[in-house]
Amino acid sequence: MADKVELRAAMKMEPKDAVAFLRSKGYQISDQWHELDAAAHARAFTVAKAMRLDILEDIRDAVDQALAEGQTSRQFVEQLAPKLKAKGWWGKQVWGDDRGNNRSVQLGSPWRLKTIYRTNLQTAYMAGRYRRQLATTSTHPYWQYVAVMDDRTRPSHGAMNGRVFRWDDPIWQYLYPPNGWGCRCRVRALTKRQVEREELVVENGADYIEQVQGEAGTDIRTGEVVTLDHAVIHLPDGQTMSPDVGWAANTGAAAFGVDASIAAKLGQVRSTELRSQVVQSLNNSELRHEAFAQWAERILTGRRAGHGLASVGILTESLARAVLERTGKAPSRLLVIGEKQLLHADSRKHQADGVSLPMEVYQALPRLLAEPEAVLWDRRKQNLVYVVKAETEAAYRVIVNAPYRLPKSEKVPLDAVINAYQVKVGDLKAGQYELLEGTL
Repeated sequence: MADKVELRAAMKMEPKDAVAFLRSKGYQISDQWHELDAAAHARAFTVAKAMRLDILEDIRDAVDQALAEGQTSRQFVEQLAPKLKAKGWWGKQVWGDDRGNNRSVQLGSPWRLKTIYRTNLQTAYMAGRYRRQLATTSTHPYWQYVAVMDDRTRPSHGAMNGRVFRWDDPIWQYLYPPNGWGCRCRVRALTKRQVEREELVVENGADYIEQVQGEAGTDIRTGEVVTLDHAVIHLPDGQTMSPDVGWAANTGAAAFGVDASIAAKLGQVRSTELRSQVVQSLNNSELRHEAFAQWAERILTGRRAGHGLASVGILTESLARAVLERTGKAPSRLLVIGEKQLLHADSRKHQADGVSLPMEVYQALPRLLAEPEAVLWDRRKQNLVYVVKAETEAAYRVIVNAPYRLPKSEKVPLDAVINAYQVKVGDLKAGQYELLEGTL
């Protein structure tokens, strides 16, 4: 069966989230696949023994095109192989190190390119699927493990088939597919009514997890055995499930996730739309920036504000410490802006006073807040001030109220952008402000 048909049937999702995941990755040169842990693999595109950046770029561009256009593995190989052959990254070669040791290595081949194709497409689709399922946990809080259940299915993967756990069960940090080379498993999101109608049992995976060290291979330079953090799942019926070594991780969570303190707060946010936006913001994807720009344009042109919120990014660790030191309260580090705050920043008064910002600046807030010119602390008002575009006479000033608590219905603190307007740079050098980062 064609890979395109098989993947689309298995994933049942549009590829745009998978493409966004792939494009959010950086590049990482590596000799052996186990040089990077699962989290690093989730954030960086790498192919073992692709030791030149141009080779990596060629391979990732080809994977990107395959995802966007729904190419088969044959099409992928036919288009990519000539480029790699022309650059000498093909077949078996003998590599030597600075100690005079030689070894035979396998570079490009049709079989290897098919493996790269399947692994990257499967991982990207599942990372995108994870993000989408996170956004529906208020209506579909139960996730079911689904294996294909044919003669190619690993027995241990088949042992998980049909088992149901809550979306926030720790088991998904180890078993959200793919769980190995060529894994075709997926996760199905269920409502409470579906669980009851199908008479399914919701299990507690925390009781099943054993964290171990798994042997990933041998370091060719030192001869030492390489071990990675791994997990074995002990099921109540005596069966065990263990992903391939190096695969006992949730790629989507690793790519979009944060440290435990932020993740815990994120899990408490009741608005699934906001939670989804925050998760997307963590990988700083172009897709998320485009979505925010469209949201801002809709609010500012329609001039009607509801209670909606949109994520604009994450407070850095250093700024979070600065807020805690000055207020005695830990900020949540989740930066959001409400529809009302956005319209207030672009109010008729601000427009008349000539201090409102251009539309394109409001639309670019997530990108600008990620790389501010400077960050100040307003001693009088006890909040952060981001200077996002400093000029000779004026600066764009964005005020973040941190720590800040939204209405009680949210039940979780979120740091809110409460205003954004132009101000003279000289005014920001007054004693009221303390420079935390950057320069004015």
